[in-house]
Amino acid sequence: MAMEISRRSFLKGAAATGVVAALSSIGISAAAEEEAKEAGRSFLPQEKYDIAEEKDFDVVVVGGGGGGMTAAIRSAELGMNTVLLEKCAVTGGTTLFTEGLFAINSHFQKENGKNPPDLGYDIFTMAMDYHHWYADGTLFRKYIDKSGENIDWLESVGVEFRGTGTMCANEYNTWHQYKYEEGQISGRTYVDNLTKAVTEKGGTLVLNSEAVNIVQADDGTVTGIIAKEGDKYIQYNAAKGVILATGGYADCPDLIREFGKNPDRIDPMGAGNRNGFGIYAARQAGGTMAPSPGCLMFYGGCIPGIMYGTHLYCASAFQPYFWINQDCNRFVNEYYAERNFCFSGNAQSMQDRVISIVTQAQMDRMYTEGGTFGCGEYIHAGEPLTELWDQFNAQKEAGNKSVHGPMETLDDVAEELGLDADALKASIEKYNGFCEKGVDEEFSKANEYLFALEEGPYYAFELMTGIFASVGGMKINTDAQVLDENKQPIPHLYAVGNDAGGLYGDAYDVSICEGSCQGFAVFSGKTAAEHIAANN
Repeated sequence: MAMEISRRSFLKGAAATGVVAALSSIGISAAAEEEAKEAGRSFLPQEKYDIAEEKDFDVVVVGGGGGGMTAAIRSAELGMNTVLLEKCAVTGGTTLFTEGLFAINSHFQKENGKNPPDLGYDIFTMAMDYHHWYADGTLFRKYIDKSGENIDWLESVGVEFRGTGTMCANEYNTWHQYKYEEGQISGRTYVDNLTKAVTEKGGTLVLNSEAVNIVQADDGTVTGIIAKEGDKYIQYNAAKGVILATGGYADCPDLIREFGKNPDRIDPMGAGNRNGFGIYAARQAGGTMAPSPGCLMFYGGCIPGIMYGTHLYCASAFQPYFWINQDCNRFVNEYYAERNFCFSGNAQSMQDRVISIVTQAQMDRMYTEGGTFGCGEYIHAGEPLTELWDQFNAQKEAGNKSVHGPMETLDDVAEELGLDADALKASIEKYNGFCEKGVDEEFSKANEYLFALEEGPYYAFELMTGIFASVGGMKINTDAQVLDENKQPIPHLYAVGNDAGGLYGDAYDVSICEGSCQGFAVFSGKTAAEHIAANN
Protein backbone atom coordinates (compact mmCIF):
# COMPACT_ATOMS: atom_id res chain seq x y z
CA MET A 1 0.00 0.00 0.00
CA ALA A 2 1.34 3.42 -0.87
CA MET A 3 1.41 6.40 1.42
CA GLU A 4 -0.29 9.35 -0.22
CA ILE A 5 1.44 12.23 1.53
CA SER A 6 1.89 15.14 -0.88
CA ARG A 7 4.92 17.33 -1.43
CA ARG A 8 2.92 20.24 0.03
CA SER A 9 2.37 18.22 3.21
CA PHE A 10 6.08 17.56 3.42
CA LEU A 11 7.14 21.15 2.95
CA LYS A 12 4.42 22.72 5.08
CA GLY A 13 5.12 20.24 7.84
CA ALA A 14 8.80 21.05 7.82
CA ALA A 15 8.13 24.76 8.04
CA ALA A 16 5.50 24.38 10.75
CA THR A 17 7.72 22.36 13.06
CA GLY A 18 10.57 24.80 12.77
CA VAL A 19 13.03 21.93 12.52
CA VAL A 20 14.91 23.18 9.49
CA ALA A 21 17.21 25.13 11.72
CA ALA A 22 20.61 26.71 11.50
CA LEU A 23 23.29 24.14 12.07
CA SER A 24 25.48 24.21 15.13
CA SER A 25 29.03 23.13 15.79
CA ILE A 26 30.72 21.96 18.94
CA GLY A 27 33.76 23.89 17.90
CA ILE A 28 36.61 21.44 17.50
CA SER A 29 38.17 20.49 14.16
CA ALA A 30 39.28 17.02 13.09
CA ALA A 31 42.93 18.09 13.27
CA ALA A 32 42.40 19.44 16.77
CA GLU A 33 40.70 16.22 17.79
CA GLU A 34 43.63 14.14 16.61
CA GLU A 35 46.06 16.38 18.45
CA ALA A 36 43.89 16.13 21.55
CA LYS A 37 43.74 12.34 21.29
CA GLU A 38 47.51 12.00 20.97
CA ALA A 39 47.97 14.27 23.99
CA GLY A 40 45.49 12.28 26.05
CA ARG A 41 43.06 15.17 26.26
CA SER A 42 39.39 15.45 25.42
CA PHE A 43 37.47 15.12 22.16
CA LEU A 44 35.15 17.84 23.45
CA PRO A 45 36.03 21.49 24.14
CA GLN A 46 37.62 21.84 27.54
CA GLU A 47 35.62 24.60 29.16
CA LYS A 48 35.25 25.41 32.80
CA TYR A 49 31.62 24.95 33.69
CA ASP A 50 30.05 26.81 36.54
CA ILE A 51 27.46 24.18 37.43
CA ALA A 52 24.29 25.96 38.51
CA GLU A 53 22.52 22.79 39.65
CA GLU A 54 22.89 19.03 39.81
CA LYS A 55 19.94 16.75 39.15
CA ASP A 56 19.90 13.04 39.91
CA PHE A 57 18.33 10.36 37.71
CA ASP A 58 18.75 6.68 37.05
CA VAL A 59 19.00 7.14 33.29
CA VAL A 60 19.95 10.19 31.21
CA VAL A 61 19.01 10.03 27.52
CA VAL A 62 20.56 12.60 25.16
CA GLY A 63 18.54 13.33 22.03
CA GLY A 64 14.80 13.41 21.38
CA GLY A 65 14.58 11.61 18.04
CA GLY A 66 13.16 8.15 17.44
CA GLY A 67 15.97 6.30 19.24
CA GLY A 68 16.14 8.64 22.22
CA MET A 69 12.41 8.76 22.80
CA THR A 70 12.16 4.98 22.51
CA ALA A 71 14.95 4.61 25.07
CA ALA A 72 13.32 7.10 27.45
CA ILE A 73 9.87 5.53 27.17
CA ARG A 74 11.15 2.03 27.82
CA SER A 75 13.41 3.17 30.68
CA ALA A 76 10.55 4.93 32.42
CA GLU A 77 8.21 2.03 31.70
CA LEU A 78 10.65 -0.29 33.50
CA GLY A 79 10.49 1.87 36.61
CA MET A 80 13.70 3.86 36.24
CA ASN A 81 13.81 7.59 36.97
CA THR A 82 14.55 8.87 33.47
CA VAL A 83 15.26 12.24 31.90
CA LEU A 84 15.36 12.98 28.16
CA LEU A 85 17.43 16.00 27.10
CA GLU A 86 16.60 17.57 23.72
CA LYS A 87 18.62 20.51 22.47
CA CYS A 88 15.85 21.91 20.25
CA ALA A 89 12.50 23.42 21.19
CA VAL A 90 10.70 20.39 19.71
CA THR A 91 11.23 16.65 19.71
CA GLY A 92 11.57 14.45 16.66
CA GLY A 93 14.79 15.33 14.92
CA THR A 94 15.14 13.68 11.54
CA THR A 95 12.55 11.07 12.58
CA LEU A 96 10.02 13.75 11.61
CA PHE A 97 10.93 13.11 7.97
CA THR A 98 10.53 9.33 8.08
CA GLU A 99 7.48 7.48 6.81
CA GLY A 100 7.82 4.09 8.44
CA LEU A 101 10.21 1.46 9.74
CA PHE A 102 11.46 -2.00 8.93
CA ALA A 103 10.22 -5.14 10.69
CA ILE A 104 9.49 -8.79 9.94
CA ASN A 105 7.14 -11.28 11.58
CA SER A 106 4.80 -8.57 12.78
CA HIS A 107 1.10 -9.22 13.11
CA PHE A 108 0.57 -6.97 10.06
CA GLN A 109 2.60 -9.28 7.86
CA LYS A 110 0.91 -12.37 9.24
CA GLU A 111 -2.49 -10.85 8.58
CA ASN A 112 -1.73 -9.94 4.95
CA GLY A 113 0.08 -13.16 4.13
CA LYS A 114 3.49 -11.53 3.59
CA ASN A 115 5.28 -13.61 6.18
CA PRO A 116 6.84 -16.77 4.67
CA PRO A 117 8.65 -19.03 7.17
CA ASP A 118 12.09 -18.32 5.72
CA LEU A 119 11.66 -14.55 5.55
CA GLY A 120 14.07 -13.86 8.40
CA TYR A 121 16.79 -15.93 6.79
CA ASP A 122 16.23 -14.42 3.37
CA ILE A 123 16.27 -10.84 4.59
CA PHE A 124 19.28 -11.37 6.84
CA THR A 125 21.34 -13.06 4.13
CA MET A 126 20.47 -10.54 1.43
CA ALA A 127 21.12 -7.58 3.70
CA MET A 128 24.44 -8.91 4.97
CA ASP A 129 25.56 -9.74 1.45
CA TYR A 130 24.53 -6.24 0.40
CA HIS A 131 26.74 -4.85 3.16
CA HIS A 132 29.58 -7.21 2.18
CA TRP A 133 29.52 -8.43 5.78
CA TYR A 134 31.02 -5.20 7.09
CA ALA A 135 27.86 -4.94 9.16
CA ASP A 136 27.85 -6.68 12.55
CA GLY A 137 26.09 -9.98 11.78
CA THR A 138 25.27 -10.76 15.40
CA LEU A 139 23.80 -7.31 15.96
CA PHE A 140 21.86 -7.40 12.68
CA ARG A 141 20.48 -10.85 13.48
CA LYS A 142 19.19 -9.75 16.89
CA TYR A 143 17.69 -6.62 15.35
CA ILE A 144 15.77 -8.64 12.76
CA ASP A 145 14.60 -11.22 15.29
CA LYS A 146 13.27 -8.52 17.64
CA SER A 147 11.74 -6.29 14.97
CA GLY A 148 8.25 -7.82 14.94
CA GLU A 149 7.77 -7.58 18.69
CA ASN A 150 9.04 -3.99 18.58
CA ILE A 151 6.05 -3.15 16.37
CA ASP A 152 3.76 -4.64 19.02
CA TRP A 153 5.52 -2.60 21.71
CA LEU A 154 5.22 0.64 19.73
CA GLU A 155 1.49 0.04 19.38
CA SER A 156 1.26 -0.55 23.12
CA VAL A 157 2.63 2.94 23.80
CA GLY A 158 0.29 4.67 21.38
CA VAL A 159 1.86 4.47 17.91
CA GLU A 160 -0.50 3.68 15.05
CA PHE A 161 0.39 2.10 11.70
CA ARG A 162 -1.40 2.03 8.37
CA GLY A 163 -0.03 -1.39 7.52
CA THR A 164 2.88 -2.68 5.47
CA GLY A 165 4.13 -1.78 2.03
CA THR A 166 7.27 -1.48 -0.08
CA MET A 167 9.28 1.45 -1.37
CA CYS A 168 11.37 -0.40 -3.96
CA ALA A 169 8.88 -2.97 -5.29
CA ASN A 170 10.35 -5.95 -3.47
CA GLU A 171 8.10 -8.83 -2.46
CA TYR A 172 8.57 -8.73 1.29
CA ASN A 173 6.46 -5.77 2.44
CA THR A 174 8.58 -5.15 5.50
CA TRP A 175 8.04 -1.38 5.54
CA HIS A 176 5.60 -0.57 8.35
CA GLN A 177 4.10 2.81 7.51
CA TYR A 178 2.84 5.20 10.17
CA LYS A 179 -0.62 6.64 10.23
CA TYR A 180 -0.47 10.34 9.58
CA GLU A 181 -2.75 13.33 9.24
CA GLU A 182 -3.02 14.91 5.79
CA GLY A 183 -1.28 18.25 5.67
CA GLN A 184 1.41 17.27 8.15
CA ILE A 185 4.95 16.09 7.66
CA SER A 186 5.12 12.30 7.33
CA GLY A 187 6.55 11.52 10.78
CA ARG A 188 4.66 14.19 12.73
CA THR A 189 1.98 11.96 14.26
CA TYR A 190 4.51 9.23 15.03
CA VAL A 191 6.74 11.73 16.85
CA ASP A 192 3.78 13.23 18.70
CA ASN A 193 2.75 9.79 19.93
CA LEU A 194 6.26 9.00 21.17
CA THR A 195 6.61 12.41 22.83
CA LYS A 196 3.34 11.91 24.68
CA ALA A 197 4.43 8.45 25.80
CA VAL A 198 7.67 9.76 27.36
CA THR A 199 5.80 11.70 30.04
CA GLU A 200 2.85 9.31 30.28
CA LYS A 201 5.24 6.55 31.30
CA GLY A 202 6.81 8.77 33.95
CA GLY A 203 9.83 10.19 32.15
CA THR A 204 10.99 13.80 32.36
CA LEU A 205 11.39 15.71 29.09
CA VAL A 206 13.64 18.78 29.02
CA LEU A 207 13.63 20.84 25.83
CA ASN A 208 16.23 23.47 24.87
CA SER A 209 18.81 21.47 26.81
CA GLU A 210 22.04 21.11 24.85
CA ALA A 211 24.46 18.45 26.04
CA VAL A 212 27.99 19.86 26.00
CA ASN A 213 30.07 17.30 27.88
CA ILE A 214 30.08 13.84 29.41
CA VAL A 215 30.96 13.04 33.04
CA GLN A 216 33.09 10.05 33.92
CA ALA A 217 34.37 8.60 37.20
CA ASP A 218 38.02 7.72 37.77
CA ASP A 219 37.31 4.05 37.02
CA GLY A 220 35.86 4.91 33.61
CA THR A 221 32.19 4.58 34.53
CA VAL A 222 30.05 7.19 32.81
CA THR A 223 28.11 9.06 35.49
CA GLY A 224 26.31 11.90 33.76
CA ILE A 225 25.95 14.69 31.22
CA ILE A 226 26.52 18.42 31.45
CA ALA A 227 23.90 20.40 29.55
CA LYS A 228 23.61 24.07 28.72
CA GLU A 229 20.15 25.55 29.29
CA GLY A 230 19.99 29.23 28.49
CA ASP A 231 22.99 30.76 30.23
CA LYS A 232 23.22 28.02 32.88
CA TYR A 233 25.00 24.69 33.01
CA ILE A 234 23.12 21.79 34.61
CA GLN A 235 24.77 18.51 35.56
CA TYR A 236 22.47 15.53 35.09
CA ASN A 237 23.79 12.62 37.13
CA ALA A 238 22.97 9.11 35.94
CA ALA A 239 23.12 6.36 38.56
CA LYS A 240 22.53 3.56 36.06
CA GLY A 241 23.26 4.69 32.52
CA VAL A 242 23.70 7.37 29.88
CA ILE A 243 22.15 6.71 26.47
CA LEU A 244 23.52 8.74 23.55
CA ALA A 245 20.92 9.29 20.81
CA THR A 246 21.94 12.55 19.16
CA GLY A 247 21.32 11.57 15.54
CA GLY A 248 24.85 11.12 14.24
CA TYR A 249 26.99 13.68 12.43
CA ALA A 250 25.20 14.57 9.18
CA ASP A 251 25.64 18.30 9.86
CA CYS A 252 29.25 18.11 11.06
CA PRO A 253 31.69 18.74 8.17
CA ASP A 254 34.70 17.82 10.31
CA LEU A 255 33.42 14.31 11.03
CA ILE A 256 32.21 13.81 7.46
CA ARG A 257 35.71 14.67 6.27
CA GLU A 258 37.40 12.55 8.95
CA PHE A 259 35.41 9.51 7.87
CA GLY A 260 36.42 9.77 4.24
CA LYS A 261 33.80 11.91 2.47
CA ASN A 262 33.97 15.42 1.06
CA PRO A 263 31.54 17.68 2.95
CA ASP A 264 31.80 20.31 0.22
CA ARG A 265 29.99 17.89 -2.12
CA ILE A 266 27.31 16.83 0.39
CA ASP A 267 23.99 18.49 1.15
CA PRO A 268 22.31 17.14 4.32
CA MET A 269 18.54 16.96 4.59
CA GLY A 270 16.66 16.56 7.84
CA ALA A 271 16.19 18.46 11.04
CA GLY A 272 19.68 19.93 11.29
CA ASN A 273 21.68 20.17 14.52
CA ARG A 274 23.29 16.73 14.08
CA ASN A 275 26.70 18.02 15.12
CA GLY A 276 28.20 14.71 16.24
CA PHE A 277 27.98 15.27 19.99
CA GLY A 278 27.18 11.63 20.67
CA ILE A 279 30.20 10.50 18.62
CA TYR A 280 32.55 12.98 20.28
CA ALA A 281 31.25 12.20 23.77
CA ALA A 282 31.52 8.44 23.34
CA ARG A 283 35.04 8.74 21.96
CA GLN A 284 36.02 10.98 24.84
CA ALA A 285 34.80 8.28 27.21
CA GLY A 286 37.05 5.75 25.48
CA GLY A 287 34.72 4.36 22.85
CA THR A 288 35.86 3.18 19.44
CA MET A 289 34.21 3.48 16.06
CA ALA A 290 32.44 0.72 14.15
CA PRO A 291 34.23 -0.61 11.04
CA SER A 292 32.21 1.61 8.66
CA PRO A 293 31.72 4.89 10.54
CA GLY A 294 31.74 6.89 7.31
CA CYS A 295 28.51 5.40 6.01
CA LEU A 296 26.08 8.07 4.86
CA MET A 297 22.46 7.56 3.84
CA PHE A 298 22.64 9.00 0.33
CA TYR A 299 19.45 9.70 -1.58
CA GLY A 300 21.13 10.72 -4.82
CA GLY A 301 21.71 14.10 -6.35
CA CYS A 302 20.15 17.36 -5.26
CA ILE A 303 20.38 21.06 -6.02
CA PRO A 304 21.59 23.18 -3.09
CA GLY A 305 18.64 25.10 -1.74
CA ILE A 306 16.04 22.80 -3.33
CA MET A 307 14.00 20.65 -0.96
CA TYR A 308 13.71 16.92 -1.60
CA GLY A 309 10.22 16.12 -2.90
CA THR A 310 9.65 19.34 -4.86
CA HIS A 311 8.88 19.39 -8.57
CA LEU A 312 12.19 21.02 -9.48
CA TYR A 313 14.08 18.43 -7.44
CA CYS A 314 12.22 15.60 -9.14
CA ALA A 315 12.89 16.99 -12.63
CA SER A 316 16.55 17.84 -12.14
CA ALA A 317 17.92 15.02 -9.99
CA PHE A 318 15.57 12.04 -9.99
CA GLN A 319 15.08 11.24 -13.70
CA PRO A 320 16.98 8.68 -15.86
CA TYR A 321 18.04 11.28 -18.42
CA PHE A 322 21.66 12.40 -18.92
CA TRP A 323 24.30 13.02 -16.26
CA ILE A 324 27.96 13.92 -16.71
CA ASN A 325 30.88 14.67 -14.44
CA GLN A 326 33.52 17.40 -14.53
CA ASP A 327 35.16 15.78 -17.57
CA CYS A 328 31.86 15.60 -19.49
CA ASN A 329 31.78 11.82 -19.08
CA ARG A 330 28.80 9.76 -18.01
CA PHE A 331 29.73 7.83 -14.87
CA VAL A 332 26.70 5.72 -13.90
CA ASN A 333 23.48 4.22 -15.23
CA GLU A 334 21.10 7.13 -14.56
CA TYR A 335 18.32 4.63 -13.85
CA TYR A 336 19.87 4.22 -10.39
CA ALA A 337 18.10 7.44 -9.39
CA GLU A 338 15.09 5.16 -8.92
CA ARG A 339 16.49 1.63 -8.78
CA ASN A 340 18.73 2.31 -5.77
CA PHE A 341 19.13 5.97 -4.87
CA CYS A 342 21.85 5.16 -2.33
CA PHE A 343 24.01 3.59 -5.04
CA SER A 344 23.30 6.62 -7.22
CA GLY A 345 24.52 8.80 -4.35
CA ASN A 346 27.65 6.70 -3.93
CA ALA A 347 28.52 7.15 -7.60
CA GLN A 348 27.82 10.87 -7.52
CA SER A 349 29.87 11.38 -4.37
CA MET A 350 32.93 10.06 -6.22
CA GLN A 351 32.81 12.88 -8.80
CA ASP A 352 34.16 16.41 -8.51
CA ARG A 353 31.09 17.73 -10.31
CA VAL A 354 27.76 16.22 -11.37
CA ILE A 355 25.66 17.92 -14.02
CA SER A 356 22.18 16.90 -15.15
CA ILE A 357 21.28 18.13 -18.64
CA VAL A 358 17.76 18.09 -20.10
CA THR A 359 16.14 19.63 -23.14
CA GLN A 360 13.27 22.06 -23.43
CA ALA A 361 11.09 19.25 -24.76
CA GLN A 362 11.89 17.07 -21.76
CA MET A 363 11.15 19.89 -19.32
CA ASP A 364 7.85 20.64 -21.04
CA ARG A 365 6.89 16.97 -21.03
CA MET A 366 7.55 16.68 -17.30
CA TYR A 367 5.46 19.79 -16.72
CA THR A 368 2.44 18.42 -18.60
CA GLU A 369 2.81 14.63 -18.29
CA GLY A 370 5.07 14.04 -15.31
CA GLY A 371 8.44 12.43 -14.94
CA THR A 372 9.53 8.95 -15.93
CA PHE A 373 10.16 8.48 -12.21
CA GLY A 374 8.42 10.04 -9.26
CA CYS A 375 10.11 11.02 -6.03
CA GLY A 376 9.59 8.58 -3.17
CA GLU A 377 6.04 8.83 -1.88
CA TYR A 378 5.85 12.59 -2.45
CA ILE A 379 5.50 12.58 -6.24
CA HIS A 380 4.36 9.63 -8.33
CA ALA A 381 5.59 8.76 -11.83
CA GLY A 382 3.39 10.35 -14.46
CA GLU A 383 2.06 13.03 -12.11
CA PRO A 384 2.36 16.38 -13.93
CA LEU A 385 5.01 18.63 -12.38
CA THR A 386 2.75 21.65 -12.45
CA GLU A 387 4.98 23.72 -10.15
CA LEU A 388 8.16 23.03 -12.13
CA TRP A 389 8.42 26.30 -14.03
CA ASP A 390 7.41 28.45 -11.06
CA GLN A 391 10.10 26.78 -8.94
CA PHE A 392 12.69 27.02 -11.70
CA ASN A 393 12.05 30.71 -12.28
CA ALA A 394 12.11 31.42 -8.55
CA GLN A 395 15.56 29.84 -8.26
CA LYS A 396 16.84 31.77 -11.26
CA GLU A 397 15.55 35.05 -9.83
CA ALA A 398 17.14 34.21 -6.47
CA GLY A 399 20.50 33.74 -8.19
CA ASN A 400 20.92 30.00 -7.56
CA LYS A 401 24.17 29.28 -9.42
CA SER A 402 23.35 25.58 -9.72
CA VAL A 403 20.35 26.25 -11.98
CA HIS A 404 21.07 27.04 -15.64
CA GLY A 405 19.00 27.74 -18.74
CA PRO A 406 17.57 28.13 -21.15
CA MET A 407 20.71 27.83 -23.30
CA GLU A 408 20.24 27.62 -27.07
CA THR A 409 23.29 25.56 -28.06
CA LEU A 410 25.72 23.10 -26.52
CA ASP A 411 28.43 25.73 -26.93
CA ASP A 412 26.31 27.97 -24.70
CA VAL A 413 26.01 25.14 -22.17
CA ALA A 414 29.76 24.60 -22.15
CA GLU A 415 30.51 28.30 -21.77
CA GLU A 416 28.01 28.90 -18.97
CA LEU A 417 29.11 25.84 -16.96
CA GLY A 418 32.83 26.08 -17.70
CA LEU A 419 32.99 22.77 -19.58
CA ASP A 420 35.07 21.64 -22.54
CA ALA A 421 32.70 22.18 -25.49
CA ASP A 422 34.23 19.48 -27.68
CA ALA A 423 34.14 16.92 -24.86
CA LEU A 424 30.52 17.82 -24.07
CA LYS A 425 29.44 17.46 -27.69
CA ALA A 426 31.28 14.16 -28.06
CA SER A 427 29.67 12.74 -24.95
CA ILE A 428 26.17 13.72 -26.05
CA GLU A 429 26.78 12.44 -29.59
CA LYS A 430 27.86 9.07 -28.20
CA TYR A 431 24.87 8.92 -25.84
CA ASN A 432 22.44 9.87 -28.60
CA GLY A 433 23.93 7.04 -30.66
CA PHE A 434 23.09 4.60 -27.87
CA CYS A 435 19.56 5.99 -27.80
CA GLU A 436 19.20 5.52 -31.56
CA LYS A 437 20.44 1.91 -31.39
CA GLY A 438 18.49 1.17 -28.23
CA VAL A 439 21.61 -0.19 -26.52
CA ASP A 440 23.61 1.59 -23.83
CA GLU A 441 27.11 0.29 -24.51
CA GLU A 442 28.57 2.10 -21.49
CA PHE A 443 26.31 1.36 -18.53
CA SER A 444 23.59 -0.94 -19.91
CA LYS A 445 20.70 1.39 -19.17
CA ALA A 446 17.52 -0.26 -20.42
CA ASN A 447 16.21 0.94 -23.77
CA GLU A 448 13.02 2.31 -22.20
CA TYR A 449 15.13 4.80 -20.21
CA LEU A 450 17.31 6.00 -23.11
CA PHE A 451 16.18 9.56 -23.90
CA ALA A 452 18.20 11.41 -26.53
CA LEU A 453 19.15 15.08 -26.17
CA GLU A 454 17.98 15.87 -29.67
CA GLU A 455 17.95 19.67 -29.78
CA GLY A 456 17.96 22.76 -27.60
CA PRO A 457 17.19 24.87 -25.79
CA TYR A 458 18.96 23.11 -22.92
CA TYR A 459 18.74 23.27 -19.14
CA ALA A 460 21.47 22.15 -16.76
CA PHE A 461 21.53 21.53 -13.04
CA GLU A 462 24.70 21.17 -11.00
CA LEU A 463 24.03 18.56 -8.35
CA MET A 464 25.39 17.98 -4.89
CA THR A 465 25.02 14.59 -3.21
CA GLY A 466 22.12 14.57 -0.78
CA ILE A 467 22.03 12.61 2.46
CA PHE A 468 19.16 11.86 4.79
CA ALA A 469 21.46 11.05 7.72
CA SER A 470 24.78 9.56 8.77
CA VAL A 471 24.37 5.89 9.61
CA GLY A 472 27.72 4.87 11.04
CA GLY A 473 28.89 5.50 14.56
CA MET A 474 30.22 3.89 17.71
CA LYS A 475 30.99 0.21 17.93
CA ILE A 476 28.37 -1.38 20.19
CA ASN A 477 27.50 -4.88 21.30
CA THR A 478 24.08 -6.48 20.97
CA ASP A 479 22.97 -4.68 24.17
CA ALA A 480 23.85 -1.27 22.66
CA GLN A 481 26.77 -0.78 25.06
CA VAL A 482 29.61 1.34 23.66
CA LEU A 483 32.81 -0.71 23.32
CA ASP A 484 36.39 0.41 23.83
CA GLU A 485 39.36 -0.50 21.62
CA ASN A 486 39.59 -3.86 23.41
CA LYS A 487 35.93 -4.55 22.62
CA GLN A 488 34.97 -4.19 26.27
CA PRO A 489 31.85 -2.24 27.33
CA ILE A 490 32.37 1.19 28.83
CA PRO A 491 30.39 0.99 32.09
CA HIS A 492 27.00 2.73 31.94
CA LEU A 493 27.44 4.09 28.39
CA TYR A 494 25.11 3.25 25.49
CA ALA A 495 24.78 4.54 21.92
CA VAL A 496 21.62 4.09 19.87
CA GLY A 497 20.21 5.06 16.50
CA ASN A 498 22.65 6.97 14.30
CA ASP A 499 25.16 7.40 17.13
CA ALA A 500 25.72 3.62 16.88
CA GLY A 501 27.43 1.69 14.12
CA GLY A 502 27.40 -1.89 12.90
CA LEU A 503 24.11 -1.81 10.99
CA TYR A 504 25.50 -1.01 7.52
CA GLY A 505 28.48 -1.49 5.28
CA ASP A 506 28.87 1.38 2.81
CA ALA A 507 25.24 2.09 1.88
CA TYR A 508 21.67 2.14 3.18
CA ASP A 509 19.93 -1.13 2.29
CA VAL A 510 16.81 0.61 0.97
CA SER A 511 16.24 -1.97 -1.76
CA ILE A 512 15.97 -4.77 0.83
CA CYS A 513 15.02 -3.32 4.22
CA GLU A 514 13.13 -0.08 3.69
CA GLY A 515 13.08 1.87 6.94
CA SER A 516 15.89 -0.14 8.53
CA CYS A 517 17.48 2.99 10.00
CA GLN A 518 14.34 3.99 11.91
CA GLY A 519 13.66 0.40 12.88
CA PHE A 520 17.18 0.18 14.29
CA ALA A 521 16.62 3.36 16.30
CA VAL A 522 13.65 1.71 18.01
CA PHE A 523 15.45 -1.59 18.51
CA SER A 524 18.63 -0.08 19.92
CA GLY A 525 16.87 2.44 22.16
CA LYS A 526 14.58 -0.20 23.62
CA THR A 527 17.46 -2.68 23.97
CA ALA A 528 19.65 -0.18 25.85
CA ALA A 529 16.89 0.57 28.35
CA GLU A 530 16.18 -3.12 28.94
CA HIS A 531 19.85 -3.89 29.51
CA ILE A 532 20.20 -1.08 32.03
CA ALA A 533 17.14 -2.27 33.93
CA ALA A 534 18.34 -5.87 34.00
CA ASN A 535 21.89 -5.11 35.12
CA ASN A 536 21.62 -2.34 37.73
